[in-house]
Amino acid sequence: MKQNIEIRKIGTVRAASESRAIVDGEEMPDSFGGIAAVVNTVTDMGWYEEIIMPGAFDDAIADPELDCRCLFNHEEELILGRTKSKTCEVFVNPQGALEYKYSADYKNPLHVQVGRSIMRGDISQSSFAFTIAEYSWAKSEKYGDGYLRKIIKIGKLYDVSPVTYPAYEETSSEARKSDLMQERSAFIEPAENLQHEEHRRDLDLLTITTKKF
Repeated sequence: MKQNIEIRKIGTVRAASESRAIVDGEEMPDSFGGIAAVVNTVTDMGWYEEIIMPGAFDDAIADPELDCRCLFNHEEELILGRTKSKTCEVFVNPQGALEYKYSADYKNPLHVQVGRSIMRGDISQSSFAFTIAEYSWAKSEKYGDGYLRKIIKIGKLYDVSPVTYPAYEETSSEARKSDLMQERSAFIEPAENLQHEEHRRDLDLLTITTKKF
């Protein structure tokens, strides 16, 4: 199955520095940043639950080819920073969450607009775009067996973004329901078949043992 770029909106954004620049007579931070994703937190996706496991970001962050952008609302033309140009930094904080920071360029009107919106509290959430390299399906407390998607390893980190709206993209989840159901079936069915085969062998062994007596 091809890898899909997924987006989750669950984090925060804030001023990330005590240093100040003067913009039109107003003091502004020289950098902004926030939490793009958290670990060990179960989130309801509408028909299944999802959790990002500790360590899921480690390989993606350590990748020497990492070229992650900081975008506003994931819009490619609204770029705020980039790891390759050292105007954006992404890292795993001590709690295991994915954190980011970008440097503000107040000669760029977009930076002024986004920065002021963050300072006013109009923009207070963050998000990230990614692919998944390793996952499993487990029991969900809400939806039952095989409906908790555990993200074990992130494949590629595409961007981090201050965003207008919080929470997971339920519409995206619904649009990808067919793909996710296939993914779930590919993971669950072999395990179920193995359990059935082991159960059948146990019954055969029990039958043979009973016949001996």
